Amino acid sequence: GEKEVVVLRLPFFRKKPIEGLLPGGKCSWHRYDESKKGHYSQLLLERAHKDRNPLLPLTEDKYRSRELVASKGVCHLTELYHWSEDVTIDWDNLPERCVIKPNHWTGDALFIMDNGPVPLANIPRKFRFMTQAENRYRVIRNWRDQNGKYWPKWRIERLLRWTMRHEFPVPLEWGAATIAPRGIMIEELLTDNNHLPNDWKVHVFHGKAGFIQYDTGRMTTHSQSIYTLDGQRIHQSNPNFSQEHTPDEIVSILGKEGIDELVHIAERLAEDIDYTRVDMFRAEGKWYFGEFTNYHNSCHPQSIEWEELAGGYWLKAH
Repeated sequence: GEKEVVVLRLPFFRKKPIEGLLPGGKCSWHRYDESKKGHYSQLLLERAHKDRNPLLPLTEDKYRSRELVASKGVCHLTELYHWSEDVTIDWDNLPERCVIKPNHWTGDALFIMDNGPVPLANIPRKFRFMTQAENRYRVIRNWRDQNGKYWPKWRIERLLRWTMRHEFPVPLEWGAATIAPRGIMIEELLTDNNHLPNDWKVHVFHGKAGFIQYDTGRMTTHSQSIYTLDGQRIHQSNPNFSQEHTPDEIVSILGKEGIDELVHIAERLAEDIDYTRVDMFRAEGKWYFGEFTNYHNSCHPQSIEWEELAGGYWLKAH
């Protein structure tokens, strides 16, 4: 059978060409499969390949999307401390806690600065140097990440400048690859009882929420499940991620009112586009916008239940 050779070039993977890929594709699944036509991941691929809706780069842009979200008036936004089209960080005047990230790039160039008197409670810190392949945020305290790697100011700036100059890792994802202008954001770090909040993501189809995705332990043991709008876990026979640390239901976490509020916010934010994933955080009892995601997991196939459920919602006219 076909083999993929993966060669590590820090900080990203490079792969040899794979036959049959869509233009700009980088991964083995970036190609059509007629036997799965109508499945969620195939519809995502079709969007990536063909859809040139100007809302795609606007919503993917972590900076410009803030104005769209603010115009809806349905949730909170993090405070934006700084925006610049180049890497100009005033290190002497940074808040003790903040997030530094490009507006166009993926999570491997996101830095969480955690230099307050008390460290974040849910970030285990230990020396683990063989972690280059893990696409995880870097939590910087005293200029080292959670795995012990040294990240002085110059190294952080060098990686951020690299993202400014280089092609987006997956050009197939047109909405992300064409974001302009590129720049660096420094924003408020959300915490909930001194913990980084978990991820709540609502998949919205034609302005109507289909299901809720809940991710826990992103910095440790990542678990993920999907839930009905009533808060009950949807069975997945072959999930991409462990469900071990996710609950059977989320009503006991958010309450019915919290779920309804989350769904309402997501539907309003996504009402102008056929499909998007609305990423939210709950911090100190308030809902904060995280970002829009138009190419979930870079179009990687999901569980068969997810594929059929989401594909049906997307194809259904509301």
